[in-house]
Amino acid sequence: MKNIIQAEDRNIVVNGKAKSKKEAFANAINKIARNLSAKEDNLIFKIEPKSFEVENFKEIDEKEHFLFFFFPRIRKSYEVQLRVLVHVEYVCVNEVACQKVATTDNPLFNRVTKGV
Repeated sequence: MKNIIQAEDRNIVVNGKAKSKKEAFANAINKIARNLSAKEDNLIFKIEPKSFEVENFKEIDEKEHFLFFFFPRIRKSYEVQLRVLVHVEYVCVNEVACQKVATTDNPLFNRVTKGV
């Protein structure tokens, strides 16, 4: 039988945004699996990150006021863009030969009526 497991390395770019640096990185890392599975027709069962490169990292300061004039404050948020090299192992579902079986012995269609 043919081995249907294949492996390859891929580069993907993911973004994350949050109120803290740690959450921004965590949001970006959590998007790796979703990003890979959305583009893939095969069944991915192992994703192993090899390297992370920070392409863009921003600290955004927004000044806001209560009722447009009172109590000014500055809110900080962070945005990060990562380029990730991942090693992906997947099953090629399309290469698996499928055997067709046709049956006519369906119990729903072959009922024996009693008392008729």
